[in-house]
Amino acid sequence: MASVKIDDRLVRPTWLKYKKTRRKIYKNILIETYLPLVRNVAERMHMTLPASVELDDLISMGTFGLLEAIDRFDLERGVLFKTYCVNRIRGAILDELRALD
Repeated sequence: MASVKIDDRLVRPTWLKYKKTRRKIYKNILIETYLPLVRNVAERMHMTLPASVELDDLISMGTFGLLEAIDRFDLERGVLFKTYCVNRIRGAILDELRALD
């Protein structure tokens, strides 16, 4: 399981366009860019969960966290999106697991 490499300098223009216009095309680009983070977080969490929990289910749960993170992210705070996003993805997965329990 390799670390996900995303160059924030290359993604920043897309962020600026998305935040300014809220156009779906820019959001889709951001989703495609950061979707590997969801898989990475889900795989790490999957190792600590019972075998009855499917990896694909965790990825689905985490994807909702990614979508929410994209909508709520504030560029002006000076925080890397990856840092913010990983916490939102993990939180979304944990929230859904608790709801299923």
